[in-house]
Amino acid sequence: MYPNKNNSPLATAEKAANSYSDSQPVGAATMPCPNDAQELKEVIRVKVVGEDGVGLGGIALQLSRADKKILTGKTAPDGVYAFKGLDAGNYQLSLPELDKDAWKELTTESLPADEAKSSSVASWQSAPAQNIEEEKIHIIKQGECVGKIAEVYGFFPKTIWEYGKNAELKKLRHDEMYILFEKDEVVIPAKREKARTVAAGVQLTVQRQGVPEYLHIRFLNYDETPRIEVPYLLSLKTDKGILVADAFSKTDDKGFVNQPIPPSAVNVTIILNPGPWSEVHEFNLGYINPIDNVSGWQARLNNLGYDCGAEDNKLGPKTQAAIRAFQRTKKLKETGDRNKATETALLAIALS
Repeated sequence: MYPNKNNSPLATAEKAANSYSDSQPVGAATMPCPNDAQELKEVIRVKVVGEDGVGLGGIALQLSRADKKILTGKTAPDGVYAFKGLDAGNYQLSLPELDKDAWKELTTESLPADEAKSSSVASWQSAPAQNIEEEKIHIIKQGECVGKIAEVYGFFPKTIWEYGKNAELKKLRHDEMYILFEKDEVVIPAKREKARTVAAGVQLTVQRQGVPEYLHIRFLNYDETPRIEVPYLLSLKTDKGILVADAFSKTDDKGFVNQPIPPSAVNVTIILNPGPWSEVHEFNLGYINPIDNVSGWQARLNNLGYDCGAEDNKLGPKTQAAIRAFQRTKKLKETGDRNKATETALLAIALS
């Protein structure tokens, strides 16, 4: 079919190839053959949970290597963050915004084979200049307690409350770190760092201490017997705008609503017996003052149905009438005055 072999398609292609090859100068750049498989690097996955096991978002993480270079990140809403593109070996993990007593290691486990590798490239950075932590004084605002400010400053609540410079306040407030008075002064100690060695290819789960807090509100009948097994719907508002899912449950055998809540919660609405015969109860969290203030008596008596009117910290006629009514119920001498026997009875029923 091709009488002249020099005119065949194969010959034509060979001639073109030789011509192209001959035209390349010595040392010209050439393209390497593509790799069938890109080199994969290691992964370290970190999960941060609260004391209830639920993931916590927005927790700052730092991974460092031997040359002091670092990687940083923050956990997603489910509490998880993955450091990718790592070489095999050990690294140091820290939670730089938390005091050393505010978190602890729970578990370390190998990642599944299909999750332990990544084609990502890690962007290591120089560590910033280290800030020297110093203690601070926090002035309590209405609605705050040690639990709330501990979350803000990155501490376990008891670390702040047990700090030596808070001993006088602790005594003044009868060791009630959740019932403080506006303008109380709380000393925040200097934050202490902590790091954990973690190997590439694993998931490390750590727990944030002191989060969540727990809400305990008791509902009583008129005769002060507990309202047991009453269905309720609970919704929360926080000072950070965090979305918190509504909770539906029942009061326990002592009439308590028991629910985990974020420390930033400022308001709770509890609907008993949701439906046509529902009762709506709203509470501002952290707004009950210590019992050694008149306003502390007024808040507790109002919650128990003894109407003091405005919680104005004044021992006026309406507050005295409410105290006498309470004393009558408890078979105490009806003086209308604040005294130790009445205070003890009030705290026993109010539970705070």
